[in-house]
Amino acid sequence: MNRLIKINKKKFFFYSDWRGIIFIILTSILTMVVLMRPPWDPDMGWHIRNGQDILRWGVPRGDLFSYTMPGYPWVSHEWLTDVGFYLIYSHWGPLVLSIIFAGIAFGAYWWAARVGQQRIESTVLTVLIAAMVAMPVVGIRAQMITLLGLAGTLWLLFAWRDRPEYRLRIWWLVPIMLVWVNLHGGFAIGLVLIAVFWFIELLKYRLVKWRLLHFQPTLSKAQFWQLIGVGVSSFVVTFINPYTWRVYEELFRTVLDPVVRVNISEWTPVTWGNPQSNNLLILMGLIFLLWLLNHRKADFTKLMLAIVFLGLSLTSWRNLPLFSLVALPLLVDLINRLSAPKGLTGIAKSMWVLLGVAILAGYLGYNRYKEISPFVGNPSMFSSMGKYPYGAVAYIHEHQPKGNLFNEYNWGGYLTWQLPEKPVFIDGRMAIWKTPQQNIFQEYSSILNGGEDAEIWLKKYDVGLVLVYQNRSSKNYFVQQQNNWEIIYQDDIAILFQRHDLAPPI
Repeated sequence: MNRLIKINKKKFFFYSDWRGIIFIILTSILTMVVLMRPPWDPDMGWHIRNGQDILRWGVPRGDLFSYTMPGYPWVSHEWLTDVGFYLIYSHWGPLVLSIIFAGIAFGAYWWAARVGQQRIESTVLTVLIAAMVAMPVVGIRAQMITLLGLAGTLWLLFAWRDRPEYRLRIWWLVPIMLVWVNLHGGFAIGLVLIAVFWFIELLKYRLVKWRLLHFQPTLSKAQFWQLIGVGVSSFVVTFINPYTWRVYEELFRTVLDPVVRVNISEWTPVTWGNPQSNNLLILMGLIFLLWLLNHRKADFTKLMLAIVFLGLSLTSWRNLPLFSLVALPLLVDLINRLSAPKGLTGIAKSMWVLLGVAILAGYLGYNRYKEISPFVGNPSMFSSMGKYPYGAVAYIHEHQPKGNLFNEYNWGGYLTWQLPEKPVFIDGRMAIWKTPQQNIFQEYSSILNGGEDAEIWLKKYDVGLVLVYQNRSSKNYFVQQQNNWEIIYQDDIAILFQRHDLAPPI
């Protein structure tokens, strides 16, 4: 009994040390600060508006926000998350909304890092590293829900594989998938993870059987069949949503659409020359270095999952958080397998390290608070800080100028939210919307670039108002067409034109 007590004290010594606890708290706060973002995501506005409309009238079956494609069979796959957007923002404001979504992302990374019995100091450090890789993408976005779902799926798969008491709990993946499909369209990545995990474990089973891989535990045949049953059941329940099979149609159209992959920045492939990829390179280098030191002991499944999701993440910027999350179990394992893992604990408990983390967390936290707090009770900050046309919207509210409104793509969500009486030309939902006679994003681009067909599309949609950036070339076409368009409002952010025949007499 004394020996058991001694072992337990040795295992949990870090938790009982006040410096260790402070390190955990400070590093967690620092990670939360890294993950927090001001409320200026271009899609946030239409999420809030959609959540409000759902509570009033139910889940939408067609587009209600635009005049260019009214009634288009829009799949609001984030419908339940949008309700949350509206309720949180309307009751507690942007600061709480930012904290909650940062907390969701933090919880996802923490959950993934806790796969297996890992040292707590390794967990908090690797979560911070993963959060830094995800910085270009995280924020007040429904995609954070998918990070949490992916983390839960990852954790359950490894708990089921490694712990006998979880043999039946793997079926929790089915209700997780049911909830996930109604929160965000990224649920499909959970199904991909289950399938890839199964295939890697089967490959490992064969390699061990052929004696090409050693010292790796394998699944039993019964477990392989059980995971097939769980995977099929998880797939079946994804059809329990307001749009049934059409969520898959929306998914494939989004992922495969060439217009999206070329014109929407977050869907373009990761480029190494971009400074935003530096943290990814650091994480890849760290994993590779640690693998060289521990490659004989590295978990084959965790390694292969990291490689697969690295390839997936490189296909677009928005997938970066997926790799940093799925790679966490491997990274923590490799750190804990170092010959002197206690050295990390010693460093973490250093007063100088604690002081440095505290100063960094305080400095970044203060600056993040200064970014977000002005939005509380002061919507004009969406103009000066968020670069949204707050002043132009106020002008339209006051003067009610006539005409259909042409708007910038990135402003559509904001206008849908703040100017609900004025349907938009386009917003962040509509890049993939097409009919045999209509491709709204291409028509939008033609107008914005002042192409030869610009006047054709302006007449087709009877555009009478144009709201574009003040400091970008998108205004040039309308400035040059002074006989047809006149400026009725402008500020540092936006410029508003009205067609001459609609302008009130002076």
